[in-house]
Amino acid sequence: MNTQILQHSSTTNNLIRGGRKRLSLSVAAVLLGSSAAYADSGSHSHNDEDANHTNAKHQTISFSGSGYLGYRSDSNVSVSELDTNSGVADGAVQSEAQLKVLVKPTAKWENVLSVSQTNTNYQTLSEFDLRLTTLSASTSYAFEFAKLGAHYYHASAELDGRDFLTYQQSGLSVGKLLGQRTYLRVSSDLIDKQFENTPEGAPIRDSEAAAVRSDLFYFFEGEDFFQIALKYQNEDAQNNVFDYTGIGMDLAYTYPLAVFSKPLKLTVAYQLDVRDYASEQDGGIGREDDRHVVEMSADYAIHNNVDIKLSTQYGDFASSVDGANYQETIAELGINVHF
Repeated sequence: MNTQILQHSSTTNNLIRGGRKRLSLSVAAVLLGSSAAYADSGSHSHNDEDANHTNAKHQTISFSGSGYLGYRSDSNVSVSELDTNSGVADGAVQSEAQLKVLVKPTAKWENVLSVSQTNTNYQTLSEFDLRLTTLSASTSYAFEFAKLGAHYYHASAELDGRDFLTYQQSGLSVGKLLGQRTYLRVSSDLIDKQFENTPEGAPIRDSEAAAVRSDLFYFFEGEDFFQIALKYQNEDAQNNVFDYTGIGMDLAYTYPLAVFSKPLKLTVAYQLDVRDYASEQDGGIGREDDRHVVEMSADYAIHNNVDIKLSTQYGDFASSVDGANYQETIAELGINVHF
């Protein structure tokens, strides 16, 4: 397991979300992801909504929900936010439930409220069991010149049945359809992380951060599309050892097709994160992280309200800190029911 909660945005719940449901406690994201994090909650459902919003049929209020159950195989169970990896493989049952309310007072003004809970329960390493509860709210208005929005996310994480992390993220965004096939979105966020039940003598990891993210989507004629995201984050922790400046890039390509007259969505994605931590003269240790994640996923709609999800990912997390220097492979198969 990796408890990273991908940074969320109102456009994407998670660039690389898919079947792995990698929870990035640097959200983004995620929160709840992806970004920005992997989100979901298909990984690109909100992207399509943003780019084609003005063509959608106006509804004053609507409800939607989903439930997911799957099995995950993890080659190296880990908690990235604590710089810990077990070096041990394990299997886990993954479950998730989400309820969303969409309120549209006018065709151009959209408000979304959602609540979700995700559970990861390992067969052997129960100390890595994770429960994540997320609340989110967003509002946006499609002006003639651009679509402006504001969003807020609150996530509470439990590790092995104990409170682990409280994560809050709020921000503003602007989106613009460029021509007929290109959509650009830029967002800025403030992030607050509060760790709970920190062992006595362990360093305090509580922090505040400012983040900026830019997403560009290009839609091809065949309904497939490509996404590239550039991101920047400056994190200021109570302990200078955990201060860092991070830059990154997300790439994804999604190709929809039909198999036996049923829709199948294939996605390949890549995520790069480079972090430069505080130097010794600034109270740090000069740590450097270089993270690469590659994922492939398939989402097959066997019914109008039922999807089969299959994903696999490989992560290479290089760091000058031993606990954060490891490789991890995750494969997951599950079923998602939605309405």
